[in-house]
Amino acid sequence: MATARKKPAKKTAARKAVAKRPPEAHVAAPPPAPAGSRLHVLDVPFEARSTVTTAGARWDAAVKAFLFEGPVLPARLAPYASKPWSWFRWREDDLNNADSAPAFATMETVGRPVLHAHQQEAVNQIVEACANRLPGFLLADDVGLGKTYAAVAGILALKPRRVLILAPLSVVPHWRRSISALVDADDDTRWCVINYDRAKALLREPDSAKAAVRTRTKNKRTASQGVSLVPWDVVVADEAHLLRNPQAQRSAAVRRLIGEGSPSQAFVLWLSATAGQNPLQLSYLAPLLGAATGNPVKNLAEFEEWAADQGIRVTRGAFGKWEWERNDSDLSTLRRLLFDGAPPVGLRRRPTDIAGWPEQQRIPWPVDLEPDEQDLYEQAWTEFRREMQLARRGKDPANGLAVQLRFRQKASLLRATGTVGLVEDLIDNERQVAVSVQFLETADALCEQLGAKGISVARIDGSMTADEREVDRIAFQTGDAQVIVFTVTEGVSLHAGEVAAGANAVERAMIIHDIRYSALDQHQIEGRTHRDGQNAIAYYAFAEGTIEEQIVSRTIDRLSDMATMLGDDTTWVAEMTALLDGFEDDDSELTLFRD
Repeated sequence: MATARKKPAKKTAARKAVAKRPPEAHVAAPPPAPAGSRLHVLDVPFEARSTVTTAGARWDAAVKAFLFEGPVLPARLAPYASKPWSWFRWREDDLNNADSAPAFATMETVGRPVLHAHQQEAVNQIVEACANRLPGFLLADDVGLGKTYAAVAGILALKPRRVLILAPLSVVPHWRRSISALVDADDDTRWCVINYDRAKALLREPDSAKAAVRTRTKNKRTASQGVSLVPWDVVVADEAHLLRNPQAQRSAAVRRLIGEGSPSQAFVLWLSATAGQNPLQLSYLAPLLGAATGNPVKNLAEFEEWAADQGIRVTRGAFGKWEWERNDSDLSTLRRLLFDGAPPVGLRRRPTDIAGWPEQQRIPWPVDLEPDEQDLYEQAWTEFRREMQLARRGKDPANGLAVQLRFRQKASLLRATGTVGLVEDLIDNERQVAVSVQFLETADALCEQLGAKGISVARIDGSMTADEREVDRIAFQTGDAQVIVFTVTEGVSLHAGEVAAGANAVERAMIIHDIRYSALDQHQIEGRTHRDGQNAIAYYAFAEGTIEEQIVSRTIDRLSDMATMLGDDTTWVAEMTALLDGFEDDDSELTLFRD
């Protein structure tokens, strides 16, 4: 008789013990430096930590930075000195029982800018908004109209004690210089300028936080629940359109720094020439929009209810995703609420609204290709058309975009010699020239060819640190460099007569070597030299007799139509792609804040 086989006992998988992290102990702040000495807080990138340690700096857990004690920094540590108006300088002044005044000792500016009438109008409206207890103000002036100076002057008129400036990294040096140019040394306002990616450093974890969590979880929790280390009176969100995604950690951290919804909420200045294109992108302005209607809005759920109350057709689609059916009526409602109130919660002007302000001139500029360049261009075009046919059959949009990018890179390089010739002509006509390119390989080729001709060249690209960019920018602004080649689209002032930077008055010219397939980016690029009342003609280079001629023509037409817009024209990419692909789609898309 067969006996029943006994089932083996079910093994219980041994769980791996998770080592609990000890709770963070309270770390006391370092003692003050003795008389005649100073505690220096250093701004040290990760890769330089061993360098500063061997030079005598030490890591301080309370300050969360490297410190050096001494009357002055040694030469090896000088490159890591805290910048004026930075968070590191703020902490350094706190440790040394000083205020912001020491910043003036190391921030050189040339002269004090005089505000234009339209900038003074912005100052007056900022003051009025604060006096009426509005939660903030949207300064949405077009690119190049001087929002930074207007914002600094407006803040000074409010006489706050603590001011936080949040901005993209590329704009931080410009803010430091602008503050130093307008603020008197005896002013007791303290300023902190920091880029968005570092904003979480200004928050501490909530008291209820658990210690044993992953770093990623801790970062998310700090952004969404953190407590500001400083009770800010005024917060500036520069290029505020970067906060369009309300779910991003960046947006959450900014809301915590503002103290949104609390009785002690900071007064917020939102700065952007392209604030948003539709209601879904304006949730970050919910406090302003709520104030405009007398219905405070504290969170996303309330913003959705507010939109419904205003008749704005925002709905929840599949999986709870927000949807909006594009229509001109909703856009008109938003424009009215932001800019037509009494008092208004925002201000928007274009160059054509300001007496004496020059309009942007755009000139299509054909570039001749040498026979061998023409042959290579034709080969690249043939290869592009063949690969696009394959991409369409494969129905892989990503592959199609990659094919387009390769063709544009090749075409950009082949036109480099022609652009160098245009640069020489403009220099002969007593212009300083800014050349906008999209690809680093093209920037390399242009800098090499211009340098070989004895032309002094500065350069700004994404691989450079903020300090390196500023050195090259000032070289161009003061005339030490006749030409600047740059890949960035915003945050760089290259116009003539910039007072704070000691810029010369030589007229500028802009060469658009590579067109960006974004109306917003292209508009921002033009505003690098055509700004603050200074005229700079934009030359749009293209290879004659190629598809580029149609693209440049269409680009200039669309930029002219964009004069009244405050958001990006999202049909741009589709239209440029259609031209390259051999067909056109002229369907237009409504865009926010069109007059």
